[in-house]
Amino acid sequence: MSFVEQIVLTVNMGQEPSRTRTDDSAMDVDEEVHVSSPRERTSPRRHEHRRGRSSTMSGPEPPILFYHRGHPFFEFTNFSEHSIIHHSLVYPTAEHLFQAYKFFQTRPDLAEEIRRLPSARAARTEAGRWREYQRSDWFEINVDIMESILEKKFTQHQHLRFMLLSTGTRELIEDSPDDLFWGIGSDKSGRNELGKALMRVRTRLNPSAQ
Repeated sequence: MSFVEQIVLTVNMGQEPSRTRTDDSAMDVDEEVHVSSPRERTSPRRHEHRRGRSSTMSGPEPPILFYHRGHPFFEFTNFSEHSIIHHSLVYPTAEHLFQAYKFFQTRPDLAEEIRRLPSARAARTEAGRWREYQRSDWFEINVDIMESILEKKFTQHQHLRFMLLSTGTRELIEDSPDDLFWGIGSDKSGRNELGKALMRVRTRLNPSAQ
């Protein structure tokens, strides 16, 4: 055998057999490793980011319910201990002033008596006792009167003004179980006139809404 024939024989004996896939799972290493382009590498992150955003997106913010002492936003009620100055006189709470308003024209003496009472509940009770003397058009003007009192309250106390404005555009609801006019009542079907008045005041006090 010539020297050249020996070299050819040696090469043939060391040659690897051709690789043939016998089944779908028998993949070459080169086939398993996929080198992605820069665009392909960033694409999954973009998709994950989109999924994350869509999963955290929510609808309108929930309403703010207020009523109970010791709970958040009790300050929005007329029973909160925030005095109001009206015509140079100090009324201990918004409820005192609201109840006194019923008698300013008809019985100023009763209005003054109500102003001096020790609690908001006492002011409400006393006004109820003398209902026959309240002004005859009370139920035509009571919402406007309430709104004007609230504006005084949230203007004269800057921290309350800040608290009210911090609620943004969320709905404000007086969660009274007993009052279907100013609150929503136990069945949640009430008119919520106090909450609506507060939201109107909030709009007027908001500089960005001017």
